[in-house]
Amino acid sequence: MSSGEVTSSNSTAEDRAALGIVQAAHSCRETRMPRAGRIITSLLLFCCLIAALCGTVSADEGDYAPLWELGANDAVSSVAVTQDGSTIAACAGSTVYLLDRQGDVLWKTAVGSRVQDVGISPEGSRIGVAADKLYLFDREGNLLWAEKTTFIYRSVALSSNGMYVATGCDNGAVYIFDRNKKQLWDYDMGTDSYGIAISENGRRIAIGCDDQGVYLLNSREGESWSYGTGKCVEGIALTLDGRFVAAGSLDRCVYLSTGEGEHLWKYPTENAVLSTALTNEANRVFAASGRTIYVLDRAGAELQKIGLNGRAESVAVTPDGSFLVVGGGEGDRSIRLFTDDAALIGNQEPIEAELDEVEPLNQTASEATVNPSSPDDSTDTVAETNARARAEEVPITTRVLGWVENIVSLLFEPQEGFLA
Repeated sequence: MSSGEVTSSNSTAEDRAALGIVQAAHSCRETRMPRAGRIITSLLLFCCLIAALCGTVSADEGDYAPLWELGANDAVSSVAVTQDGSTIAACAGSTVYLLDRQGDVLWKTAVGSRVQDVGISPEGSRIGVAADKLYLFDREGNLLWAEKTTFIYRSVALSSNGMYVATGCDNGAVYIFDRNKKQLWDYDMGTDSYGIAISENGRRIAIGCDDQGVYLLNSREGESWSYGTGKCVEGIALTLDGRFVAAGSLDRCVYLSTGEGEHLWKYPTENAVLSTALTNEANRVFAASGRTIYVLDRAGAELQKIGLNGRAESVAVTPDGSFLVVGGGEGDRSIRLFTDDAALIGNQEPIEAELDEVEPLNQTASEATVNPSSPDDSTDTVAETNARARAEEVPITTRVLGWVENIVSLLFEPQEGFLA
């Protein structure tokens, strides 16, 4: 399997400077002799090329590179990571995995149906699982409780220490439980919710819904604001302090808003956006779309593209941006850990292994499955290529056109007529 292809995009000051140089060269051709014009044009184009190459090198210094990759026997539909990047929760099919930063499986367990979502508290003491039931585990893999309804739980998110567990159900409701399973309140959204995020203190909950809406709720108070995107919203992310909300829609756009409801920008992608993630202050915004993980800055400018062999299914990042977790879907069934820490990148080659071939360090959860009504007995092996995918070179002209397209897209706000 591939460790993922990584490319960078620079389409800011360097590109604008390059355009200015080319325009100056055009002016010289009009006023000077033909031969002199050709010489000057060649020199300027050479300088333009050097400037572009230098810009690419400087951007690559802060790019994300893979540390390890674990192949899975199903699409990795959801990933979550602790605040310090020490612990990672992930799910593939009906199996939940807890891993450490080195890619060692701490424990794994199967639940009664396909897992829709996993969540982990910022410090890593509690893990939530949304499936046929809502499950809560501790860090050692002990099942603390399970809540069953006649509906399917689609999403889950946990506040600090697991004090609040937020979940969305396909009966159109959002529920908040405390860590002892007591239901604190529920809110009827009137539509299925596909993504949910909660602030560290549990006061703000962001939700992405089937009715094309992005919602922000204040705990125990109800809806604060909402806006529409044009299609179902599956990716949702919230900074720990609740000050920024990122949304990914099937309309092929990434949206960034403040916690107060001010829409900052939207960024067009080539495919539907299935998952989003945010660092502190929204300094970096991540989106899983098609075979690509987009890395954007707070202004909506593209910093990097990480290419996969198949569909990019899920993404999570530590608040400081040091560690990025990516889950791959069809064509790329894997969990990957990336970092932008140059010291870590230089110390090792990317490690590749099969997830189910790694023996859990802690047998607590793996020895007894949780009510497996339909265990996953698939014998399919992951036969992905082991060659690392090569990044396609992005011409300067393409970058400029992409920059212009992004600027144009920012002129259009989300649908103003949307009422929750």
